[in-house]
Amino acid sequence: MPELGEVAHAAKLLSTNLKGKTIAKFITDAKDTLVFPSLSPQDRSQVESAYVSKRIADVGRHGKYFWIVLSGGRQSDTTNKKKTGEYDVMLMHFGMTGWLNIQNVHSHFFPMERSRNGKKPDNYDEKAAAEPWPPKYYKFLLSTDDGLEIAFTDPRRLSRIRFLEIANIKKSDMETVEQVESELMRVEPLVRMGPDFSKIENRWSQDQFLEVLAKRKVPIKSLLLDQAVCAGVGNWMADEILFQSRIHPEQYTNKMSLEKKKLLYDMLCEVCEVSVETEGDTEKFPKSWLMLHRWSKRQKQGERPMTADKYIVDFVTVGGRTSCFVPELQKKENATGEEDDSASESKPKAKANSRTKRLKTEQTQEDKLVKPARTRRKTRQGDR
Repeated sequence: MPELGEVAHAAKLLSTNLKGKTIAKFITDAKDTLVFPSLSPQDRSQVESAYVSKRIADVGRHGKYFWIVLSGGRQSDTTNKKKTGEYDVMLMHFGMTGWLNIQNVHSHFFPMERSRNGKKPDNYDEKAAAEPWPPKYYKFLLSTDDGLEIAFTDPRRLSRIRFLEIANIKKSDMETVEQVESELMRVEPLVRMGPDFSKIENRWSQDQFLEVLAKRKVPIKSLLLDQAVCAGVGNWMADEILFQSRIHPEQYTNKMSLEKKKLLYDMLCEVCEVSVETEGDTEKFPKSWLMLHRWSKRQKQGERPMTADKYIVDFVTVGGRTSCFVPELQKKENATGEEDDSASESKPKAKANSRTKRLKTEQTQEDKLVKPARTRRKTRQGDR
C-alpha cells in the first residue's frame, strides 16, 4: 500500500505537471461505486462536464490522502456556477493498489510488495514505459489544455475518489487556496485523521504525543497504525519507526519507559520527514534503515534476512499485520526500562486431538508393560 512517502511523490507529480493548467477532458468510470462512493452513474455527466475548463489551482496532501483544488469553470452552467472564492476538490486515497500514471512522465514508484529482494527489477521502468495508453484498470482520465494526460489506476478497487465543494471563503485566490486544507480537515473523512508528522507546523508536540500514549494500553505497533494518531503511517513505516527506536512491535504502551517514549516521538518525526523528502524512493533511504531488508522474507526458505549490520531479521503478527523487527535489538521492557522477563514466556501448547490422545495412551500402556521387566532384571543382577 502506498504510504506517506509515496503519497508525497504523487502529490509532487501532480503539482509539477498540472498546477496552473486547465482541464480539457475528464472521464470517469462512474459504474465503479466502490472507488467513487459519492458519485452515482446519473451524476457522471454532470461531474465530467463541470470539471472541464476548470483551472488546477493547487495540490495538497495529508497522511494517505491527497487532493486537487479546482477553480473557475464554465459560467454558463448555472447549476454548478461558483461564486468568487468557492472551489471544487477531488479528494483521493490510493487504497492497496491505486496509483497515478502521467503519460510520458517517469516515476520512481515501485510497489515493494512485488519485490523478492527489496529492489526494483532492472527492466521494470522499460516495461512500464511500454504499457499501452490509457492503462488498464483506470478509474479516471484527465487531460489538460496542453495535451498532458493523467490516469488514476486501481486493479483491486480499494482506492477512494470523492468530489467535494469548499465554499464560503471570500478572500483573494492565493489566500483562499492556502486555507483549503484547513477547510477540508473539517469534513469526512479527513476530520477523523490525526496529525501528519511530516508537517512540522501542524504535528503534535512531544508533550502532546506523550499525553496520548499515557491514555492508551495497546501494542505500540497498533497505535502507530491508527490513522487517528499518526496519519500516513503504514506497515513498513511503523516497523521502521520502532526499529530506529529499538522498541519491540508487541511492546505495550503502558509499559514503556519515558526515555523510550521520547525517542519514539523523535523517530516518528524523523522517519516521516525522510519518507516525504525522498518521496518514498527506496534508493535514497538511509542504508541503516530496516525497510531495505524487510522484503527478504520472500526469499527461499532457509535464508534468514539480515540487516546491513548483520543482525537477523524476524517477523511477528501484531494486530493482524505482519511486523518486521530485529529480536537482538528490539526487546520488550517494563515501565522502568528493564527487559520484561514475562515477554519470553512460551505460548500455551495447542490441545491434542482425539487421535493424538489415543496414540499417547497406547504408548504409555506399552511403556508400563516393558519398563518393569527391565527393572526386575537389573534388580536380580544386583542381588547376585
